[in-house]
Amino acid sequence: MPNDFSINKRIEVKIHRIISEAISLKIKDRRLKTIIITEVNLSRDLGYAKIYYTSLNQDNQNKNNIDILNKASGFLRKEISNKLSIKKVPELTFIFDTKEEEANHINKLIDSAIENDKK
Repeated sequence: MPNDFSINKRIEVKIHRIISEAISLKIKDRRLKTIIITEVNLSRDLGYAKIYYTSLNQDNQNKNNIDILNKASGFLRKEISNKLSIKKVPELTFIFDTKEEEANHINKLIDSAIENDKK
């Protein structure tokens, strides 16, 4: 079973690279130029992929970005199938990555706790 894990991880890395390159170089929509793919999670059967992304814009327009990415998912799946030789190209699900915001919130809570302890 450890071999299955390493194959999944290698395919996740390749899909991450393919999608990132396609968004930055091949998709002409300017609204997607600020999108950064942060993580790809692939199901064990390679049938589904969760694509986590974030945006460089402070006014994220999260709903709009998900709609645009979902419309581009057919093109992105075609890019994956052209560059990878796998039997089944995974269905892509795009999820806005909130890890950075959560980490900033936790850091602020820790800082405020330290300040309160000093008083």
